[in-house]
Formats: sequence, structure tokens, C-alpha cells
Amino acid sequence: MKIALFLASSLLPLTSLIATAEDNLLLNPEFGFSSFEPLRDDKASSGQLGSVPFWEGSRYDAVRVFRAPGVSEFRPKFPVDGVVAIQPGGTLSQWVLVSEGKLEPGTPISLAVNGFRPKGAKLRFRLNAMMTDGQEGEWKPSEFGMPTTKSYPKAARGEFTPRQLAEVTPEAEGAFEARLEGVLLPGGKDQPTQAVAVEVLVSNEGEEQAWIYAPRLVHGEKAPAEPLPGRELPEEYRSLPRTLSKLNRGDALHIIVMGSSIDRASANPPLYRYDEDPASPTFKQPLSKASPRFVGEDVGRPELTPYYGNWAHYYSSYGRLRERLMRRFNLPASKLLLNFMACDGSSIGEAHSALARWSTLSQPPSPWVNGVGDGASWQELHPELFSRPEGPRPDLVIFGAGANERIDGVEELAAYEGAVRWFQRHYPDTEFLIAMWSFGEKTRGAVMMRQLALRYGIPVVEVGREFALMTRHVNPNHLRPRDGHPQAGGHDLWGRLMERAFQVVDPIKPGLPQRQLPERISPYTVNWEGEMTTYDAASPRIRRKRGFIADDAMLNVWASGKVEKGKKLEFAINGVPSTDDRYESGSRRVPNSKRDERNSALAIGRLPLGERHFVEVTTPEAELIAVDAKTALNRRWHPISSALWEGRAATPERFASEWGAPYGEERLMLQPGQKVALSWAGTLASVAWLQQPGGGTLVASLDGAEPMKRATGELTKLAEGTLHMEDRSALPQLPYGVHRLEVTAEGGPVALLGAFTYDTRANREAERVQAGIAAPGDRLTFSAAYQATPLVICAGGLKVERVSPTEVIFSGTAPGNYQVMGE
Repeated sequence: MKIALFLASSLLPLTSLIATAEDNLLLNPEFGFSSFEPLRDDKASSGQLGSVPFWEGSRYDAVRVFRAPGVSEFRPKFPVDGVVAIQPGGTLSQWVLVSEGKLEPGTPISLAVNGFRPKGAKLRFRLNAMMTDGQEGEWKPSEFGMPTTKSYPKAARGEFTPRQLAEVTPEAEGAFEARLEGVLLPGGKDQPTQAVAVEVLVSNEGEEQAWIYAPRLVHGEKAPAEPLPGRELPEEYRSLPRTLSKLNRGDALHIIVMGSSIDRASANPPLYRYDEDPASPTFKQPLSKASPRFVGEDVGRPELTPYYGNWAHYYSSYGRLRERLMRRFNLPASKLLLNFMACDGSSIGEAHSALARWSTLSQPPSPWVNGVGDGASWQELHPELFSRPEGPRPDLVIFGAGANERIDGVEELAAYEGAVRWFQRHYPDTEFLIAMWSFGEKTRGAVMMRQLALRYGIPVVEVGREFALMTRHVNPNHLRPRDGHPQAGGHDLWGRLMERAFQVVDPIKPGLPQRQLPERISPYTVNWEGEMTTYDAASPRIRRKRGFIADDAMLNVWASGKVEKGKKLEFAINGVPSTDDRYESGSRRVPNSKRDERNSALAIGRLPLGERHFVEVTTPEAELIAVDAKTALNRRWHPISSALWEGRAATPERFASEWGAPYGEERLMLQPGQKVALSWAGTLASVAWLQQPGGGTLVASLDGAEPMKRATGELTKLAEGTLHMEDRSALPQLPYGVHRLEVTAEGGPVALLGAFTYDTRANREAERVQAGIAAPGDRLTFSAAYQATPLVICAGGLKVERVSPTEVIFSGTAPGNYQVMGE
């Protein structure tokens, strides 16, 4: 290996240090920063900070960055933004991934750093290659007393191991320039061990602080003598303005982690705690046969014991992210509630059943439920979160791997979008971050989330892209040895990439707040936005424990039963097998023993809103345990007994429903030629009726448009046979406004149950509102016609005599206020 080491005094002629300009591979070599200390202590100066963005200190204040002109101890050789003081025992480091640095094995790299060393300080500069495990072959955890009997590549065990490539220690006091040049990167995809990153590591082994500035790491045999700008800095922070403000102020944060087993580090093999000392005879062997429960004392952090449930949560990318944020923003663990909603096997569709409980912290801390130790309450662990005015509501939601996402085909996008909008409607200030482990074939969810990022302004950390590029020289199995689950080293890289979204350098660019409830991307998203209702096996809504009529168009289903090995539970949706291409259901369809909020047997939401949808479990002797059904937003049920129905010629009568009366328990026998009408405000109407022998044709129209016709004498085909049952159908969607629904019977009697009406608008941004004062007899003409008849609200003695999309004529007994609303 070719290594050139020397120390050059700042007094040497510049001509002796001239080098050709190269790209600086480092992030923030200028040591820029944005101080948050004045937000917490009015005595602190905004010209310094105890952490350096995009660099890692061994602890907060182990290094301190200063605006260069404010330093009196020495004068930098060049005009620079910041200089860093490294305290005795402190370290400063940065990893450059082989992918982002375009680093090739066998090619040289060079480092140069300027600084100032007072007497008593001792700086050591190192270039390390962060390597996968150097031992070849495979290993079995069972050989070390662990229960897992499978074998795995040794190269994927535990953390990446630093291999020192070169080092130098400046000896002279005063100004210096340290150089490590012509250093060759080891590894290669055909080698048993491979480099995933180059680490620049600076440590102070002396008794006094020492100073460094202007580091430059470049390709080639020689580093330039002058400061060199670094790579372009990520700017995800601009789309996380609320989260960054709270971190800067030192406020408490509630972070929800979405995803599946990958996100909570349920790796294969499990994430054991290994002996990471290369000089140890037990290097890379599991340290104990202990339970998976996290013990902070084992890593010298006893204060963390109650905050992590299992070792997997600690080693996960999110556990590492929390640790990094604690160091970077000088926060205790009590300020960062890390709430794992991620669950083995879970998909985003299934997870909708858990959104409310995880957001409200309704379940106590539990290693197996939310990734937190079970020795204390939420209030004891995070007192400041509960004392703040907004309470412990979620502040940040991170979307992770999503490796199990395969329900609803391409329209699974709607399940993601529905989750985002559910949070936005319940907690309008919640922010989102997308950082999905999408390695190789696990890419579908990541592609969908990028579409949400465009529409909603959500920042994306391109973890999958970096890892895909890394595989040019790194064997993917050295990051995730089996079935896509990363080992500790992969989680470390993931956490490092995520942390970049929370780092800021002055001058701060204007924030880009995430968009709140924009127009939906998918037409099926509305099915996922509403509120969930749970029906257990004893509910009359579950017919004979085999079938269920949906509230609207989204379902999560749990079912018990016995299936042959290699087989799955069978379901039918609207009489069609759930495996049919029209549903493309990738749900696991594995039997359940109980309702698990994050793991169901079947989930679906790609169904037209306003139509009747029913699900059946068709496996012999299988039974439904529970069903979660969402009600679409702004839905109103108008039973036929409502006084809003006009023209009833008879009194509604009760009937016996075999499905728990999803559309009420009253019917109006509408005889041939009879008509009833309903005036309503919204965008969509759905008419419900009861199938019956000899039933006539239901004719429904909106605002006099082309009518919808449905036969009401037909039978519905079920797995058990055919049956007359409740039914409904939607009319064409219209612009928001006041509409008139008319229902007529033809050719025979129609058993009319009522109608659902909806306001399906994504938001009210397009709504026009006019207000004023008018008197009886006044005519108000709209300067631009509404798309539909607007809703007019009057007060005082004022009333509406007639309204249309172009005008309103008032009547009444006295002047009053009015408000006109529509699109």
C-alpha cells in the first residue's frame, strides 16, 4: 500500500504545496453551523456551538465550533467560516460512503487539514476504511448457544470494523498542516471484506484543546494547499421547520416510526451484541446468551435502559438516529419519545387500525408493542411531553421500509396517502420524513412515497439509492445477509443518512412547510382517510361469523381457521376471490388468533366509494374474529324516516336485517310511479335499498340529470348460496353545492332504505364564500356562476326564496345576514 505521511509548517512557501484542484469529498469542510444555544441560554454566543453539522463528535461539547474571526488564540492561514476546538479526549469524525464519494478500491485519496496546536495538546489524524467483517465463510449462532440454527455470512455480523489506512500526529507547536496522501482504498466486490466508507477521524489525546480548520479530502496523490468547498449539503431541514425549531429549542418531541420488521431491526440473524474488538480472541462472537431485552449498563449507558425495549430497537436505524440527535442537540432521552409503530410483517394498510392508539399513547410502554421498556409510564419517561400545551401528540412521523406493501396493486399509494392525511386532519402540525430501506427488489413502497413527497412537500432521504450505488463494490449480503433485513452495519448507515435531514448550516434558507391536505393523488385515498370502527365476532354486523358488509370501501379483516401447510385463508370480496387480479390482494391471509392492530389477515381499500362491498371468509370452518371498517369523511346517513325526504306517500316500516342493519332498520315501500326527493349539500350521494322478491327498478337522478337504474329484485351470490340482502349504489360525483336527489319506483315496488351523502373534497381551498346583508326581495347575482347550486345560510328574519348557480333571491320578514358557500 502506498502511503505518504508528512507535516508541513504554515511557513513553507505556497509553491511547495500547490496541487491541482479536486472535488472535496467531505460535507461541510468549512465547519459552518447554526447555533441554537442562545435559544436555551441567553448568555451563550451565537458565534459558537458544541456540535458540528455533518461531523460527529464523541459527545456534545467534545468539540466546539467557532466563527473564525471570533477566535483570539490564533489567526487561520486562510479566510474560513469556522474553526473547531477539539477538547482533551474529544474526537471529530466524518464518514464518506464509497457510493457518494465515488471511491474505487485501489485508487489513491489524500487528506490535508490545517490547525493550531498549543502546548499540551496532541492531535492525531487518521484515515480509516470502514470494513465489513474480514472473516470469510459462514457461522451458526447455535454454535454459541443461541437458538438460531441457520448459517449466515460472517461478513454481515455486527458493526463495520475500522481498518486504519494512515495516521499522522503533528509534533511542532503552533500553526500546522497535517497531510495523509496517496492512501489506497482497500476492498472490492470480489474480496472477502469490503469498504463501505472512508472515515476521517481527528482525536485530541493531550491535556489542552487544539484547533483545526479547512479539511480537504480528495481523489489523487496530493491534497490541495488551499481550502476547498465541500459537496453540496442536503437541505431536507427546510421541509422540517417545526421539528427543527423544537430540536433547537430543546423541546420534547414525539416521533412515530412506521414500517415493518426491517424498521424495528428484527433481523435474520437477530441483532446480537458482538465483541467488536479486532484484537480480541472472541472478535465478532455474541457476547452473551442473554434475553433480547436491552440493558443499558452493558454499553455503559444505564440511563437508557427504560427507553429501549429490546436490543433490536437500540441497534435499529431509528435508535441510532435518536442517539445522534441527543448528541447533536444536547438532549436527554426523555426529550425524544421514539414510538415504534413498526411491527414484524405489518403493512401500511394493516397499520391504519393502529394509527389512533399509537398517536394517543393509549397503550402503555412495552418492548413488544412500541419498542419501549415496560418499567415506567409514558408520563414518567417523558414528563415534558405531557406538560406542554399541545400534549403528547405526534410531532414527526417517519416512513420506513414498507417491505410488506403489496395490497391493492399500484393503488396501494392510497393507503400511504390516507395515513398522511389522517395525521394531518387529526394533528395539523405533524411533519413527515421518508427514509425507506429499499434495497434491490424491495422498491415499490419507496417509489410510491416519492410521489407523495412531490405532492405534499415531504423530504426524502434516498437510502435505497445510496445502497444500490454502493453495491458496485460492496456485496449486498454484507449489509443484509438474509431476506432483505439489514444487520447492525446497515442500520448504522441508514441512521447516518437520516440524521442529515436534521442538520443546518448558516445562512439558513427559508423553510418550506409541508403541504396540508392538498388535492389527492389517488382516487381511492378518500377510502383511507376517515375514522375506523372495530366490529368483533359478537357484533350483529358480522353475519354468522363469516361475512361482513363494509361501512364504506376500506376493510381490515382478522379470521381464524386451519389451513394446510403452504396454504392460506381464502376470502371473497363482493363474491370474487380475493386473489383475483382485480383486487391483486397480497395480504398474508394467515390465520389469526386475535385482533392484532398491526397484523391482519386481509386488508383492502381499492373499492369504489358509495357502492355496497361485502367480504366473506370462504375457507371451510374458518371464522371472522374482527373487522375494522373506515367511514369516509363527511358522510351523512339520511334514513328514509328523516324529515328531509319529501313526498313520502306511506309511513316507513321496520324490517329484520341479517347483516346488522348497515343501512338502517327502516324501509319505505315505494310503489310503481311514486317518487321521493332529498335536498342535500355535498359532492356524492349513494342510494340504499333492500333486495326483495318481485322488486321493481329503482330510478335515481341528481339535479334532473341522466338517471341511474338498479334492479331491486335480484339475489346476491354468496359463498353459502344466494340471498336477498341490503344493497346500495352511488350516483356520479358532482361539484360541491346543494343538490336534489329524486328516487322513483318502476315496474314493481322498491324497498327504499335511505341515502348516504358525502363531501369528498380534498380540502376547502377552492371554496368560494360570499357574505353580506340583504333585505326581503333583494336579488344577489354572482359575478361568476358556481359550479353547482351553492349553500346559502341566512340569519335574522332573512330567508331564501330561490337559489341557482347564478343568483339568489331573498324573502323573509326582515333584513339579515347571509353567507353563500360553494365551488
